[in-house]
Amino acid sequence: MDNDNHDSESTVTRHGHDAPHGYTDAGSHAHPGGLTVAADQLQLEASETRLEPGKTHEWTYQIHDENGGVVTEFEDTHDQLAHLILVRRDLTRFQHLHPTLADDGTWSVELVLPDPGVYRAFVDVLVDGQPTTLGVDILSSGPAQYVERPQTTREAAVQGYSVELSSDQIPAGETVDIEFEVHQGGGGVAHLNPYLGALGHLVALRDGDLAYLHVHPEETNPEDGIVRFAVRFPTTGGYRLFLQAKPDGELITASFDVQAGER
Repeated sequence: MDNDNHDSESTVTRHGHDAPHGYTDAGSHAHPGGLTVAADQLQLEASETRLEPGKTHEWTYQIHDENGGVVTEFEDTHDQLAHLILVRRDLTRFQHLHPTLADDGTWSVELVLPDPGVYRAFVDVLVDGQPTTLGVDILSSGPAQYVERPQTTREAAVQGYSVELSSDQIPAGETVDIEFEVHQGGGGVAHLNPYLGALGHLVALRDGDLAYLHVHPEETNPEDGIVRFAVRFPTTGGYRLFLQAKPDGELITASFDVQAGER
């Protein structure tokens, strides 16, 4: 179930300013996030961490500050007040959702965990100019079946489009450009429509602990079918990349497996 409720909007007035995609300096995005429920003086408190597979649940959470108070004011990040990335711990079953914020600081979203297993929920927010990613595990009970993933992939076919990862060498420990080229079924490059304030959105997760890497999109020509990102892979090893783009106005999600090399 690869999906994105990108049309979901908050029911309350958005607080703060509209921050552009890639809104902050590289220093504040130097370290991976999502490894803990608490970071940057914020703490995630989820209503439930056990959900039945295949059923629709209204999942809620709050974010508390260092004094235990509920945070109610958030700033736009990538055209939304919050991003919820949900992925099973074998790096499959990717979902990208946008929860709704109530006046009392409670976020809510409809969740369906399609299969049994342990899922990681990443909550990405911007508070007082500080980007923060918090993470919590959600258990979907029952016997889980896992599929082996390749060590590396450079091409993906999805919804009649082909997507190619053109970056060959991926060093660890330094910021590099990662470039994808989207082609129509007939082979020509696709026209890319804006998505979340840029021509694409990329989630990068480290194999093993699912560390969430912060990624910045770079400007490209929408007619070239190319979307490019600056990303820093902090350590050597495997990573899974989830690219979302809107060729010809249709939202697609493509996944890639890469190996970050020596520094």
